[in-house]
Amino acid sequence: MGKALLLITLGVSVIISYYLLKLNSNSKENLSTTVNMFEQTQARIIANSGVEIFLEKLKHDRSMINRSFSDNELFGGNYDIVISGPESLVTVTSTANFMGVQHTSVVEAAADKVPMHPGPGAMYLSSHTIAGLKRNAISGSIEINGNDHDLNGNITGTGSVFGIAVDGEEQEAAVLDLIAKNAIDKVLGSGGTPSVSAITNEVDWSEYAQLVADNPDILIDTQDKIKASNVWGTTLDPKVTFINGDIHIDNSQLSSGCGILVINGSLEINGGFHYTGLVIAFKETTIDIKLNGNAQILGSLVVAGNKINVDVSAGNFRSLYSSDALNLIETLLATQRFSILTWWE
Repeated sequence: MGKALLLITLGVSVIISYYLLKLNSNSKENLSTTVNMFEQTQARIIANSGVEIFLEKLKHDRSMINRSFSDNELFGGNYDIVISGPESLVTVTSTANFMGVQHTSVVEAAADKVPMHPGPGAMYLSSHTIAGLKRNAISGSIEINGNDHDLNGNITGTGSVFGIAVDGEEQEAAVLDLIAKNAIDKVLGSGGTPSVSAITNEVDWSEYAQLVADNPDILIDTQDKIKASNVWGTTLDPKVTFINGDIHIDNSQLSSGCGILVINGSLEINGGFHYTGLVIAFKETTIDIKLNGNAQILGSLVVAGNKINVDVSAGNFRSLYSSDALNLIETLLATQRFSILTWWE
């Protein structure tokens, strides 16, 4: 009986040992599989990120086409980039290596220019913006002028648009009431004085602003980026500038620019501000202009955000329509996107 029990015990021990060894072997295989999957995934992430990084760089530097860029470090690995083709059909090949695992991503992309939609008036106020207007939202020394101006701010005499364009008759009545209560006498342009009219608006300004904001040449997202003197593009080199956040320009600071300026946040202007081109405020934007200096927008101002408040205690604010400025932006604006057409891995 004792020998039989011993044999049974030994047999059970052998069986248990076998299963323990099998489980240990399976555990090692599972661990190896997990590690391998991680390495493959990481290599894929590095390769794909390399494509995105170099498409963004390519937007600003076309000389990178038909060149290669090796040994770029990222996420503990590295990747090589080869860019070929004309701008109209660029091929970006990204080959990544991570812990001995290689992954290649090949992307075809086409460059196209950021589209240009000129504002419909010297100032356009969306129905959303007008709904939030206060009784004294626009007051002081204000000029909103839809007569066409040249790049020096002089009236050309060649035509005009409305001083303030709105979405419908209800909005038109609200703006006319605000002008009358605040005795604003310089809303000029088509249709007499004050030049305010409902228009047929075919542009989704929030959608367009987001499209432009996705491809900025200059990003202002912290107050630290506002200096004593700020230049956001010139008439020789227009830029797309995106102000994203709560930004204040005080009396000691000057800002000028040319191109398309997109604003999402609270922009408070107390100092000098001169911009040539198209200014678009959208989403949660509050434009608060409390001037003790001079501010001018030469081109068009589109307000499709929460509200606008222009309170000029000293100095003056002018929004002047200029087809010359808007045409210049459309012609010279260099910022381009790369739309991805195909992606292979």
